[in-house]
Amino acid sequence: MIRILKKCFVLAAILFISTRLFAEDLKKFTIIESVHEHDLNPQTTSYASDAQLLTGLYEGLFTYDPVSLSPVYAIAVDYRISRDKKRWTFKINPNACFSNGEKIKASDVRDSWLCLLSTPNAPYASLLDVIVGAEAYRTGKGSASDVGIYANTDDSLSIHLVKPANYLPKVLCHPAFSVVHRNPTVYSGPFYLDDMMAGAVYQLKKNNYYWDKDNVALDEILFFQSDDEYENAYYFNTGIADWVTANIDTATLLDKNAFSFNAEFATSYYFFKEDDSVWGKPEFRTALFEAIPWDELRKDYYVQAQTFVYPLIGYPDIDGFSYTDLQEAKNLMDAAREKYGIPADKKLTLLFEMPENSVSSERLAILSDAWAPLGVELQIRIKKSYEYYGYVRDSNANLFIYTWIGDFADPLAFLELFRGDSTLNDSGWKNDEFDRLLNEAAEASEEERYRLLGEAERILLDSCMVIPVHHPVITNVIDKSTAGGWTENAFDIHPLKYLYKKPGTTTVPNVVMK
Repeated sequence: MIRILKKCFVLAAILFISTRLFAEDLKKFTIIESVHEHDLNPQTTSYASDAQLLTGLYEGLFTYDPVSLSPVYAIAVDYRISRDKKRWTFKINPNACFSNGEKIKASDVRDSWLCLLSTPNAPYASLLDVIVGAEAYRTGKGSASDVGIYANTDDSLSIHLVKPANYLPKVLCHPAFSVVHRNPTVYSGPFYLDDMMAGAVYQLKKNNYYWDKDNVALDEILFFQSDDEYENAYYFNTGIADWVTANIDTATLLDKNAFSFNAEFATSYYFFKEDDSVWGKPEFRTALFEAIPWDELRKDYYVQAQTFVYPLIGYPDIDGFSYTDLQEAKNLMDAAREKYGIPADKKLTLLFEMPENSVSSERLAILSDAWAPLGVELQIRIKKSYEYYGYVRDSNANLFIYTWIGDFADPLAFLELFRGDSTLNDSGWKNDEFDRLLNEAAEASEEERYRLLGEAERILLDSCMVIPVHHPVITNVIDKSTAGGWTENAFDIHPLKYLYKKPGTTTVPNVVMK
């Protein structure tokens, strides 16, 4: 009864506030999203749904261009790179301020990054390991004073790198590298969080101290959470909602042209953990891969994935997984058992842990039936989402499932998940040649960089650590004849500062060309 009353309260609040705001003027924007708890700390979250909201609350040296998602200047207005490519100096925007009016200084950027490095299990912290002393400080082997991040003046920040990193501006667009205030209710972005209702309504208001406030058209943005697809259609049909990212009843959607559907810069995959079990040994995993009926496993998905990295223009074609040979699988399994002294008739248990409703019973049966002739028993452990994500490293299971959305337009956004010392590496897999190729790619030209990263992906695929299944699709409902500043893209990230209601204008800064 309490849960029902709470839902009724939330829905009533949504309807009341949305109607009120819609009626006022064109300065309000309403977004309906699925029900979930937001982590509003940009340094600890790795969820795309959080990243969307955080584009409004926080900003770093760079942010995303709303169309190309290339880096554009934000709290930085310029930067220089030394001849050896290891010293970067950023000029800080003199007009940048926090939502409480305090000027944002170079020391605030430094302190934010040091805080990120010192935050336990911060998923993106290791991407700063390219900075001198960052890895040692992050892993408790060094001090903050040894990290090569220096506030030269209030308006000048320098970083000293271990090696060149030509991809750095792309990475620094991510919310994890935003400037954060010591007070969590103070923000660096174009909006600030004004109110939350029952954990399902997030009300953002314009930050009038924001450096680019004149080009922020909206005064308020409301995030409402609802999993009722019929009500979501009603909110959109009546004009209460401007944009719906949650499930919606398309049959009752009046404007079918508002439905947006495109492939996402993401991959859904299963992966093994590198542990002391037989599944930590590549010989046993290779046998399993030979037995997988790939076409059956991937059927009914719109965009099937034979490789791990989402295909980008210029990225080399990688041979993926599509071939099934049960006899070869049996031969490989027999050879693996003989090599490690495991009897041919011994049953091998493989524990697959997953969040609820993430893999259909049909697909689990496909895997179970394919591996049973190899003497493998597939066992399933279901977890609640809040018990699953963030706890994979501590689990004793062998196989897991993730859907990973790339955070910047580069293959490294995927390959970083398997770098040996990466804070994103939940598998525990480590390969020196793989890591070497990633390091070399950081210093290479764009064409050579992609070639090196392609070689790294081949090593990963050859290890049979990753079972690529499909690339997800993005669905949004938005009427672009009345809502501006929103463009389809494979990241499904739409920086909130550019949203507006038509008629109106918005100014987009030039893309960083350095």
